[in-house]
Amino acid sequence: MAHYLVSGAAGFIAASVISQLLDADHTVVGVDNLNQAYDVRMKEYRLGRLLSRAGFTFHRTDISDRAAVLSQGEVYQQNYQGVINLAARAGVRQSLEDPWVYVDTNMTGTLNLLEVCRRQGIPKFILASTSSIYGANAPLPTPETAESDHPLQPYAASKKGAEVMAYVYHTLYGVD
Repeated sequence: MAHYLVSGAAGFIAASVISQLLDADHTVVGVDNLNQAYDVRMKEYRLGRLLSRAGFTFHRTDISDRAAVLSQGEVYQQNYQGVINLAARAGVRQSLEDPWVYVDTNMTGTLNLLEVCRRQGIPKFILASTSSIYGANAPLPTPETAESDHPLQPYAASKKGAEVMAYVYHTLYGVD
């Protein structure tokens, strides 16, 4: 039985991942800021289903808040076997209107969680990215080795930045 931190816990993909981890008898701490990016009632519904499960605890917190992430011992300073970062501000069109919130969540939030891994000696970090990083002329189906240095929107650029930061933490600190 392993212990995991999953960000974006009330999101569609994260809620499914958490359910599967709980089904496999792992314990999970979920974090989410429950922002208004889309109907919060959907997030609350998924979260309500998870809260009824043994082995799951939830904390409402924003991964882009560096002070909160690096100081909340009850949440971020546990003996996790891995961090699964599924929190993201998604939306190609919306990122043109407010690119800062995309950088905050997707890049700074990822950096904060990577720093938790470094400081706590957490060996595994999983990051969900997006096919948007491959730009306009990606081959289909798109292999991970396809060129991704020319994203076309702030959303895609912020996800590419998160990938690069994960690579840096792998190279410098051995976070897998």
